[in-house]
Amino acid sequence: MSIWLALAAGVVCAGAGHGSARYLSAREERLAAWETGLSCLEGMLRRGGGELPGMLRRAGEKLPALLMLADRLEQCPAAPPERLTEGLPRDPLLEEKEMEALLSCLPALFSPDGESQLSAVSRSWEEAARLRTAAREGKEKNSRLYLRLGYLAGAAAFIMLC
Repeated sequence: MSIWLALAAGVVCAGAGHGSARYLSAREERLAAWETGLSCLEGMLRRGGGELPGMLRRAGEKLPALLMLADRLEQCPAAPPERLTEGLPRDPLLEEKEMEALLSCLPALFSPDGESQLSAVSRSWEEAARLRTAAREGKEKNSRLYLRLGYLAGAAAFIMLC
């Protein structure tokens, strides 16, 4: 019986290491989606890509905040930007300050001045690229560490409980 308990403890520790490494990968993927979405939105603004809700839908295929903003804009086109952008869903993989930086361009999208729209989206896109680079570096640095620590803790738990 104790061998099974030791084995289970080892597997749980190794699984925790894998879970931490997967979290880092998922975080980088989410930031990549933001970078792609904001880049797409910037390109559509440069080309005069049409109505704002449609542009937000195309740019935010994998980003619930942009999709919700598009829905709100279609339902209440005359609502003030502050009302449309408040309470947008936060991404659980990203920190609050990162979400604020990524969403900071949204109020400017309601400006009639195309240059200020483009400038705001460009700044957010650059911030998304910077955040993604930092997340990739963190993943490369810490992912293997978390995996190895998980295996070492699993082996130690197995040895101590046997």
